[in-house]
Amino acid sequence: PSGFVRQGSQLIGAIRGRVFTSGIMHGSKIQFFAMPFKERLKSGEPRKRPKQSYVPQNWSEYNKSLRKRGMLSLYLPKGDLGSQLINDESYKKGQSGREQVYTPAYVNLLFMLYRMYRMGLREFAGFMHDYWRGRGVELPVPSFGHLSDLFASLDITVRKKCVRAAERLNEGEPVTVIVDSTGLRFSHAGAWYEKKYGKKAERTPWRMMHLAMDAEGDVLAVEITDTGTGDSSGLDLLLPQVGKIDRLIADTAYYQIERNEQLLASGVVPVIPPKADAVDDAKQNRWHDQLVRYLKEKGQYAFQNKYGYGLRARVEAQFSRIKRCIGDTLLTRRIASQTQEGRAIANLINQWNAFGQARCVKKP
Repeated sequence: PSGFVRQGSQLIGAIRGRVFTSGIMHGSKIQFFAMPFKERLKSGEPRKRPKQSYVPQNWSEYNKSLRKRGMLSLYLPKGDLGSQLINDESYKKGQSGREQVYTPAYVNLLFMLYRMYRMGLREFAGFMHDYWRGRGVELPVPSFGHLSDLFASLDITVRKKCVRAAERLNEGEPVTVIVDSTGLRFSHAGAWYEKKYGKKAERTPWRMMHLAMDAEGDVLAVEITDTGTGDSSGLDLLLPQVGKIDRLIADTAYYQIERNEQLLASGVVPVIPPKADAVDDAKQNRWHDQLVRYLKEKGQYAFQNKYGYGLRARVEAQFSRIKRCIGDTLLTRRIASQTQEGRAIANLINQWNAFGQARCVKKP
């Protein structure tokens, strides 16, 4: 071995040209947490083993579910569209003030379509005018400025469209919750400012999406915050919205000893790995100490297999799905509108899951 630097019990360096991010001394043995794939990607070195491929097993059903995503049909069993979406008596004689002309249900519908089609507000207003006229429905559409105000004042609730998920939550059945966060753009001004002036913009055109989902891919809660809100603070915003949990899976950025102890006391198993340099206290037998000892004795892969930590990859796949299919950019600019936009995205994902999902198997 060569090129090692020791930091406490950590060893950072390389063996035979392969880079390791960290290692832990266990007596005379060294346990490494390696990430050789990063060096392989830089050098262009081929994989030693071919990457496992997966194929959908239910092609016919999955194709139908993909087609349903583009179908736009409205079913209102309690009456016509106008009576349910527009308040014709917004002003009542003898009463001060005026009620909203557009009902929250109508604004919610417009927001979902706006997010799905990814148009500019002016373009979207024209599209909806033409859409209602083509359907033979006389419905007014707010102007682009009014739409912006309506979106900011709307209060969207994340709904479980999938019957399976809704029944499980209504019956109080605990679920496995996977939590993570990702960045979403909402303006290109930062890149332009940095290119023009040679320094970063004072206002960062990024927002953080904190997302909690179950193991089946249904979104349970979502929050949009500024970049100053860390993962741990985002988790505190999500947990009250989720419901009954039996297992919480997250990466090391969410690790807090005190909160993990509180979760365990409430019946929730926190599957969150501690940092590589974490130490256990022999005088205590907290969840933290048990995890650190288990990782030292059994290793990272045993931890993943025992507690199902590998399920965390599904939230990464969910973020990839959102950015590819819905977009990696928030369309609105106000933080109030962006908060509701994040929930609209969650409802779109849940609606798609209700249409059907691919059941993939390993390709031989």
